[in-house]
Amino acid sequence: MRSVPWVIAIMLSGMLLAVISFGLKAFFEGNGADAFWGLLAIPLFIVIFIVVFVRRDDLILDRSRNLLELRHSTFRGRTRVQHRLEHLERAKLQSSRSSKGGKTYRIALVLDGGMDAGTHPVTPVYVSGNGAKRGVAAINAWLAQDVDSGNRQA
Repeated sequence: MRSVPWVIAIMLSGMLLAVISFGLKAFFEGNGADAFWGLLAIPLFIVIFIVVFVRRDDLILDRSRNLLELRHSTFRGRTRVQHRLEHLERAKLQSSRSSKGGKTYRIALVLDGGMDAGTHPVTPVYVSGNGAKRGVAAINAWLAQDVDSGNRQA
């Protein structure tokens, strides 16, 4: 399961290109103040937003290696957390009230064994929409599958 913020990344990149083109136009027209804002100040602000808010989250569930792995990638670096898959009891939906009064959601994993027993969110942020609900349902359906790892006899 992956969470890649394509929309945010594309919007911020488009804004960055638009502001830089405005700054270049102002620079070539000899307007120093607009060139400063368009080539330095606003692009720096947008780049900071990109570095802070664009992240990729991967959840890997591997029965063959008894592995649960959470990977988080940002422009600042990557982290990886591993647990034994046998300790994953279920996925659950966490909710929060948004500033506008609606509800937002995220996926959390419930571990029932090992040193990290407890509830662990997959992502640090809550989002609107049905994505988190579908993700919880998919994880729980995958966990409920009856998988026979033994050799089948003919």
